[in-house]
Amino acid sequence: LASDSFWALVGSAAGRGLSFIAGVAIARMLGSELYGEYGTIKNTLMMIAIFSSLGMGYSATKFIAESGDDVHRIAATHRIATRLTLLMSGLIAVVVILCAEHIALWIEAPHLDTTLRLCSIAVILNAINTTQTGELAGLGAYRPLAINNGIAGVFTLIASVALALCYGFDGAIAALILSLAFNALLNRRTIARHIERGAGKQYNSDYAKQVVRFSIPIAMQESLYSITHWASIFILIKLSGYAEYGVSAAANQWYAVLLFIPGALRNVALSHLAKSNKDTETNRTVLKRLMLINLLSTILPALCIGALSEWVVSWYGASFEGLRAVLCVVLISAVVNSVTNVMTQEFMAHNRNWFL
Repeated sequence: LASDSFWALVGSAAGRGLSFIAGVAIARMLGSELYGEYGTIKNTLMMIAIFSSLGMGYSATKFIAESGDDVHRIAATHRIATRLTLLMSGLIAVVVILCAEHIALWIEAPHLDTTLRLCSIAVILNAINTTQTGELAGLGAYRPLAINNGIAGVFTLIASVALALCYGFDGAIAALILSLAFNALLNRRTIARHIERGAGKQYNSDYAKQVVRFSIPIAMQESLYSITHWASIFILIKLSGYAEYGVSAAANQWYAVLLFIPGALRNVALSHLAKSNKDTETNRTVLKRLMLINLLSTILPALCIGALSEWVVSWYGASFEGLRAVLCVVLISAVVNSVTNVMTQEFMAHNRNWFL
């Protein structure tokens, strides 16, 4: 648990840390209005992409972790997860392309319809990355995953700053798509090293149905979260405008920073809880340790950021008025969410997905 957690944290710190710096740079270059539009596009597509993987990120982690040394079951899980992710995300991407004009009107940005169509590619790429991360977690390949995240983080930073500087808003969107594609290629290469070619063909459709049955309630849960999250963005834009949403998006960057340890340990938690779900004592010990780690890893930095909030807010420029108050609310939310994340993995490990 300690070794896997270490590499998961290193990878998350490198990847998300560099992406966070890129986000701050983009915010300064675009200003609150354009950054609000950028954040809306990014959040809308990323929320769609969360459930477009059909919950295969978690399913792949659980089923591969439980497979042990059964190379055929591991390979079968990989093929099932990949095909279902491509099928579901592809269908949703088509819906985004067809409905881009209506979505742009709903978010009061009719000029962004072409951008939305282009960004449908990001839906597929993000879904693929989600599933690939789950597979590598199930395989216990946290060190290669950490290296991939670090390399992808460097690429994201360079591409975001360079393209946003040269092409503004369009450059920032292009960097987002290119970064997801680059990360997917890195993960694909790593997965190929761990899975034997030709293995897993003897598994029939019953196994695929088992994986799908496990995934459906997860996809439903994530769909509900995506819908409510997007609705809150929609309400904020309607009632306050893109400048205010730009403030919200900037504060949510710190929400992501606080949750980087719980987020990094999410697949680690599911993998270890799934392996120990038949041993009550071990399972309970792992659960308690993960909850303590998540709680301390959010409370301590939240207090530090809160104390330095005035200085932190000054990084964004004068157009982000009111950011300090929003930031304080976000810090509290992150602490609560860090604990619920662990409980979610515990329910999944015990096949209580419908309860979730």
